[in-house]
Formats: sequence, C-alpha cells, structure tokens
Amino acid sequence: MFINPFPQAFGLDIGDLTIKLVQLHNKSYFSKKPSYQLIECRSIDLPPGLIVNGELQKPEEVRHRLQYLLRGRGKQKPIKSPWVVASLPETQGFIKLIQTKTPTEKLLDDDIKTLAKKHIPFEEDDEYYIEWQIMPDRDDDNKTRILIGAIPKNIADSYTYLLESLGLGIVALEIEALAIARAMITSQKEYEGEARALLDIGAARSSFMVYDHDIIQFSTSLPFSGEILTMAIEQQLHITPEEAEKIKYEQGLNYHNKKTKTWEITAKMIDDLVKHIEDAIAFYYSHFPDTNHVTRITMCGGGSNLQRLDQVLTSKLKILTKPGHPWKNLMSKKPIAISEEKSLSYSSAIGLALRAADNPFFTHDAI
Repeated sequence: MFINPFPQAFGLDIGDLTIKLVQLHNKSYFSKKPSYQLIECRSIDLPPGLIVNGELQKPEEVRHRLQYLLRGRGKQKPIKSPWVVASLPETQGFIKLIQTKTPTEKLLDDDIKTLAKKHIPFEEDDEYYIEWQIMPDRDDDNKTRILIGAIPKNIADSYTYLLESLGLGIVALEIEALAIARAMITSQKEYEGEARALLDIGAARSSFMVYDHDIIQFSTSLPFSGEILTMAIEQQLHITPEEAEKIKYEQGLNYHNKKTKTWEITAKMIDDLVKHIEDAIAFYYSHFPDTNHVTRITMCGGGSNLQRLDQVLTSKLKILTKPGHPWKNLMSKKPIAISEEKSLSYSSAIGLALRAADNPFFTHDAI
C-alpha cells in the first residue's frame, strides 16, 4: 500500500546556468517519523545561452548535458530510475492561493477554472495549463481555499519533450516556489500568527516568496542574481569574469572593504535588492487577506553565500534574515557530507527530490 509506484524517482532542478539532481530513499514507511536518506547529489554547469529566462533556446545541447549528468562521471554511478520530478521556471509560472465561499463538495472543475482565470495574468485561455489543489480547512474560516498554479503551454511542453526524449517518465513538473518551500520550511513546525519569507538568490535569477497560513501565498521574481552582481563588478572594474567572481566572494560585504570600489558596487546593488524586497512585502500586506507579519527571511541559492549578506539584510529590513538548512526535512540520522554553503544551491532540487521519494497517492500536503 505504501510502496512508491515510481521507485527511486529523483528531483531535477533545471536552471539557466546549471542543472542539479538529487535522489533520496524514503525510509518513512519503516519508522514513526518522516525519514529520508541521500542517495545521489550532483550537478552540471550550462554555458550561457542554452536556457534564457527559463526558456529552452538550444534544447538539443541541454539534452546532451543532461545525458552526461544522468550517466555520471568518475566514481558516480548512472541514474537508473526513469522517474523524475522536475522544476518549471519561477519566472514563467504563476502561483496563488484563492478563496471561495462555495463548499468543497459543491465545487466543480469548471468552477475552479473560472475562478483561476480571474487571477492568472495571461491573455488567452488556451495558452496555459492550470492545476489546482484544495487546501485543508482552517478552523477560523468558512471559505474554501484553493492553491492554483499556471504555466504557459509552450514552456511546459518544451520541458516535457526534453525529458521524455531522454526516456524519462515525468511524475510531476512543479513550479520552483513549491519545491523550495518543501525543503526550506520546517515540516514539523506549526507557524501560528506569523509568516515566513524565502529569498532564493540563484546564479541567473532570484525570487522572493511568502509562506503564510501553511502555504506559499505569493511569489515574485527579483532583478538580482549572483551573475548580475559578478557582471557589474567585472564591467566597472574592467576585469575578467573569473576575477570578478573571486573578488565577489572574497570581499562580500565586509566592513573593512568599505573604501574599495567593489564595496560601492556591491552595496549599491544590495540597496536595490532591499528596496525590491520591501516592495514585495508591502504588496503582500496590501493585496492579500488575513496576512500575518513576516517574522523571518530564510535565504537559499548559491548567491546567499555572499559574506555578511544576511547581517546587512537583517539590519536594513529590520527582519531577521539567515541562510536556511536545505537538508533538515530529510530527518536523517546520517550526516550529509556536503557543506552548508554548497547545499544552499541545491534547495530546489532537494524539495523536488522529497516529492519524488514520496508515494504521490498517499501524500496530500501541498508542499
């Protein structure tokens, strides 16, 4: 009954500049608490231009690199499972929690589609796929809560074709925000009267999400990333990309570097990032019902390793900001032999792997 019909399914996070793979073994069925064991964790870099803003520009070249990733290198073993849970780009998707006074038992699929179309920022009905999930009732609310997600058909179809061309069976395609929340929000904790924010700073793109009332309520892309910061340092200091990347992580936001040109560049871009985060939080408070106060911002993504970034954001936003712990929901007694810094870049892949390791027919939570 509890056996996963998709044995050894793995998570695959497809980004603009890197593809990350995480495979877990679900040991929960033999214990009272959820428990997962890491089987495989690997990645492969992509040259710029193969995927741009989540769109597959050169799918055949991406396919070749995916083959290499699945095959493994050195002591890595080939991934033999044909089952995958893969990400869809946050910049191309849309996710929102909507409410209706219609009781769950009286809701029809067509009713939900009609409700969803009032909230989805796309023009033509046939241009996107819509998926939804009825959320658990809240004791203090007589409304039906529905989590809706939408993605343009051309984006979803291109990822489907790419994966199926490799002989992979797709268990699910999931918008990144849900995968990140599954890894970064403590699964065994009840968040009463408070909201948590997630700040994902990736190499090519970043996003800000608000988790409130047990679900991702709001997600938005930010015009900031590790690559953008590296490029700004490179161009203004007239140095190579490799030198700019090295300086970025060596100096970061350390106080003793305040008189340097690098500090000025980095500080200016972080000020802009702070403004975008403040705008996102203000938008959430003013456009969503029954909002709780954001009490903490959890960072993930490789860009969150910038020295003292958490301290600077905490000071400027007046909200405690800290890097998260992406492996915490594995509940594994076996230590993970991957540094915290490196693990942060695997947050989305870990969230996808957690879903892949569960039996989808007996898993009912939204994240």
